Amino acid sequence: MDITTDKRSAPEGRHPAADIRAQAQKRAASMREMALRVLVPPLVRRLDARRIWLFGSVARGVPSKDSDLDVLVEVGENAAGLPFKERVAAAYDVVADAPLAFGCDVIPWTTAELAAKHRAGGPFFRTLWGERELLYERGR
Repeated sequence: MDITTDKRSAPEGRHPAADIRAQAQKRAASMREMALRVLVPPLVRRLDARRIWLFGSVARGVPSKDSDLDVLVEVGENAAGLPFKERVAAAYDVVADAPLAFGCDVIPWTTAELAAKHRAGGPFFRTLWGERELLYERGR
C-alpha cells in the first residue's frame, strides 16, 4: 500500500506525510524534555558542563522510533584536566544511571577541543555544529 495515496489514517484533507512529520516532532520534543529532566543535571554535575547541546535527528526534529539522543558537552574546568577516555566514562556512567527510554551518545569535549574542531572544519563537526540545539548553558 502506498502511504502517499492512502488517506484512511490521516484526518480529512491532511496528507499522511504531515502526520509522520508531526509524530516525529512530538517524539523529538518528548526526548528533549526527558533529556532536560534526567540527563542534563547529572551531566552538569559530573562534567562541570559549561554548555550542553543536542545534535542529530532529535535536534533536526525528525527522530524515528529507533533514534537515540546525540549530546555534545563542553566540559568545564574541573573535568577539562581529565583524559578524554575518563570524560567519556563519566558521561556514560551518567547515561547508564539515567532512566531514559532511548539510547544516548555523549561527546564530552573541552573548550580547547571544540576550538580545534572549529579550525579543522571536518565534515562530522560541520554537520554537528550546523544542526546543534542548546539545552544548557552555565549562568543562564
